[in-house]
Amino acid sequence: MHKTLHTASLDWITPDAEKVIARHARVSSKDPDKEDYAGLVSFCIKHGHWSILEQASASFEVITTRAISPQILRHRSFTFQETSQRYCNPNEILSVEEKPFQFDLRYQGKTNRQVSESQLPLYLHQEFWDRLEIIDTHVQDLYNEMLRRGVARECARNILPLYTPTKLHISGTIRSFVHYVGLRGKEDTQHEHRAIVRCIGRSLKDKLPVVVEAVKKAREEDKGLAGWDFLK
Repeated sequence: MHKTLHTASLDWITPDAEKVIARHARVSSKDPDKEDYAGLVSFCIKHGHWSILEQASASFEVITTRAISPQILRHRSFTFQETSQRYCNPNEILSVEEKPFQFDLRYQGKTNRQVSESQLPLYLHQEFWDRLEIIDTHVQDLYNEMLRRGVARECARNILPLYTPTKLHISGTIRSFVHYVGLRGKEDTQHEHRAIVRCIGRSLKDKLPVVVEAVKKAREEDKGLAGWDFLK
């Protein structure tokens, strides 16, 4: 299947996740399965009663690069499985049409050294890409030759660049994903990472419309949810 970089797709989510969340929010009620739960969920989120969102979980498949995956792995409330370069050729994650070395080139931020700003002109992109393609061809040829001549993948992978593709599966509670999008959906997150997070946010909006609508309202007072601003 054709895959592209810096995307996320839903693996699975707790069946009837919002009903499960609402049922646990009514743990002290005589009627925990009432159909009307939008107001209850909205109230809990508005007042920071986040524990109810720990009663449902989800998992996403992420296609990205080795440059971005460490940023994701820092979020310790999740559990991860990542493609192992010891067992497979990571260059087979993408289709042959993809050119992962043609990553965006942006100017360094002037006031925040952690961020980048506008794109370099196309002629500069092309100049650097042309030079990088020469290097990339040598690296890939050397990597493949090392494998053909019996070098272990766990050793040969040391020459692979950070733009090498990788695949992760991220699982965690809905609470964790809500706060992950709230933090990493903001403009000060690297563009490629932000693209992944927004895929996750849009998927959660589709599966958890009541929860996400309540989060969007709560972000007006909770700056930790500001990353949800991209959903209008």
